[in-house]
Amino acid sequence: TDSTRNMTVCITDPELLEATGGILQGMSGSPILQDGRFIGAVTHVLINDPSCGYGISAQRMLSAADKAAQ
Repeated sequence: TDSTRNMTVCITDPELLEATGGILQGMSGSPILQDGRFIGAVTHVLINDPSCGYGISAQRMLSAADKAAQ
């Protein structure tokens, strides 16, 4: 029901996890890439597991922009 939490994301890149420890507080809005393509943006980090968080899909962002423009 939360329009900003429509996907769960988990960091799987070992180099990124080593460098950052996962999703950091303040990373809201950071792009989510899958197979080199933009699919959404980070919205929340899970406090008990910083390698996972929530995101909003690019499709949902485009739908919201279309509604706002009307």
